[in-house]
Amino acid sequence: VFLLGAIPLLGWISGIDIGVNYHNHAHRPLFHKAALNRWFERLWTPFGAWPAKFWAYYHVQVHHKRLMSAGDWTVRQKMPNGDYEGCLRYQLRVWPWRSLRNFPREIRRGDFPASTALPELLFFLPIYAVPFLIDPVMGLCLWLAPHWFANCVTMGRGMFIQHAGCEGWLESDSLPHSVDFPAPFFNLTMFNIGYHTTHHDFPGRHWSELPKADELRLAQKHETRAPQAPSPP
Repeated sequence: VFLLGAIPLLGWISGIDIGVNYHNHAHRPLFHKAALNRWFERLWTPFGAWPAKFWAYYHVQVHHKRLMSAGDWTVRQKMPNGDYEGCLRYQLRVWPWRSLRNFPREIRRGDFPASTALPELLFFLPIYAVPFLIDPVMGLCLWLAPHWFANCVTMGRGMFIQHAGCEGWLESDSLPHSVDFPAPFFNLTMFNIGYHTTHHDFPGRHWSELPKADELRLAQKHETRAPQAPSPP
């Protein structure tokens, strides 16, 4: 009973910490000094089961820069029959399996430099191993299991619904590339991540500016679509 309550709670906290809090830091670092950011991240991200620079690369370089393309392996993928996978299949496959398969490929190609990846792994692995060294059962039940929940349920479901159904954007930019959730309470507690279209259009913009930026974006879109008055003869 304790585990049934603890795993979702710890997983929710961990998923929000990485998917929302660290997400903001990945786009706009907290500190001006690179060394301070680097060491702060190395102590931050193992609690979400990620080496520091790996998640930033996963989100910024793979997802944002390859948005919805064949190279964006962070979103739902096409199955052999040509259909896109459903939410449950995506959640069960996204972590850690797609990372374990794709990160070595990114490193071999040089897209994710080994000089960055290997030091991050060297700092991550000893920290992540500590609970298993103290008590393997505790490590499995109160460390690995919450991290599965964090990455597959909390972040996995969130990632899925933020872009599912938007694949047509690659063929026509008149279609959306992201799904928005403008509910006030959701955005109040999630740093306005519900304004997802605007976030992708302006990824470096501070989260507090997203509602106003979204209003401007929609106003400009409306003006573009408004019929033009006929020219006088």
